[in-house]
Amino acid sequence: MSIEITNFVDVNISVSPTGVGGGNFGILGFLTLSSDAALVGKEITPTERSRAYTSLLSVGGDWSTSSEVYKAASAFYGQTPTPTDFLVIVNYTTSQSGSLVGGGSDTLAELQTISSGTLDFSVDGNLATLTTLDFSSATSLGTDGDATSVAAIIQASLDLEATGAEDSEVTHNGYQFVITSNAVGVSSEVGFATGTAAEALGLNVGVAKSEAGIVAETALDALSGAVNKGVFWVGTDLHKDLRDKLISEETGSVNSTNEIAAFCEANKRIFLNTSNDLTTLNSTTGHTAAEMKAGTYRFTLSCFSKNPNLYPGSSVFGRAASVNFSGVGSTITLNLKQAPGITAEDLTPSEFAKLRENYVSAVVQIGSSANAFTDSRMASGSWLDTTHGIMWLENRCEVDMFNLLYTTNTKIPFTQTGINTTAATLIRSLQAAVRNGLAGPGFLPDGTYLPEGYIVEVVPLADVPVSDKGNRLYAGLSFKMVGAGALHEIAISGEFSE
Repeated sequence: MSIEITNFVDVNISVSPTGVGGGNFGILGFLTLSSDAALVGKEITPTERSRAYTSLLSVGGDWSTSSEVYKAASAFYGQTPTPTDFLVIVNYTTSQSGSLVGGGSDTLAELQTISSGTLDFSVDGNLATLTTLDFSSATSLGTDGDATSVAAIIQASLDLEATGAEDSEVTHNGYQFVITSNAVGVSSEVGFATGTAAEALGLNVGVAKSEAGIVAETALDALSGAVNKGVFWVGTDLHKDLRDKLISEETGSVNSTNEIAAFCEANKRIFLNTSNDLTTLNSTTGHTAAEMKAGTYRFTLSCFSKNPNLYPGSSVFGRAASVNFSGVGSTITLNLKQAPGITAEDLTPSEFAKLRENYVSAVVQIGSSANAFTDSRMASGSWLDTTHGIMWLENRCEVDMFNLLYTTNTKIPFTQTGINTTAATLIRSLQAAVRNGLAGPGFLPDGTYLPEGYIVEVVPLADVPVSDKGNRLYAGLSFKMVGAGALHEIAISGEFSE
């Protein structure tokens, strides 16, 4: 028997963890009403709160073409390049039932092997005990109207065997099984299922989601509920019935547009405020755009349209969503961009000037043949592309610095060498912003010229407080950067002589 070479040379190689990816800054969140036209069986329950889509086709699988969701999605996906991520959040304007939403089930073929399954769960405190569930002859998971579907078989057993819970509804929404209580409000609840069929149906604890019903809520409640569930999105557009709510119209059941803007500001969501108020064309007061401007909201873009059925905010964010911040010269200005499907406004010069005075953008007729969106100014007076770009840059700096700490097998020492390593990482993040065109060489307000487009300032180790070093906190990195901006208007003067 030979002697292993490891008796003389033994090598062990550790592998660093893969770094985390950056954020997705192309997700449009659309807040719709629970009364919107979802297809039968495809409704989003309070347990879900939101549902993500990646194409107009997938949206059409859940929503009628007459729904506001589909109209906004059409505006979003109508852009070129075509964006990807569309998220629907529901504002429940009436009390809702509690439900149990499955986490995904076995395939139909696998469920057909169950001929005497059991399922136990509670509905509003009443125990439902289903026995001898036979799916062997099931023809679908839950096609609407199919009496031999898995969902219909469970429903029939529930109606027959579950006293006190027989009015509950069992459906399959195309993604998972859903059991919904017949009662509404906070006391309405469906518990996690046990039994031999629970895991196969995806209704067991650890896989399914169970949440009590809710009472009628406001738009702000809905947005806050989605944030509390950890749902992430960037752009925020609203169902048309939620537009143009003045501060004076605010009640306990109706949020003003200003409240929604304040929420988006605090949560760093871009609010795509669309106004159909004609007052915006001739006055600087008495409309929501004026209230947005008075609030100097950095994350609010107001758009005007005379047609309440259009979603210009969804369209323009669809264009912003396609920006590849990892590219070279890839950032864009949203001024003079196309908005397919959005009717251009026929404005007089004075009306157009008033829109600009109110910091309101619109798709307008320019010259004899051009229609374009102009000019993407936020309520604070800044610009949409700058706001969007800064959101990306903050995330890029955070992720790059986290990955430095996360992927290092040993440690970053709290020495001058370690501090220099963090500074070098920050510089690489800032260089990405110069590379994609967000920033560039220019002057700071004090007249200092930055040839690189940025400057990083580092507090040396000798000046770090002892308490910070003891807590392993270094707070000595900072930078200044000059935005590249964009040309929106050009003035030319000339002189001609015979």
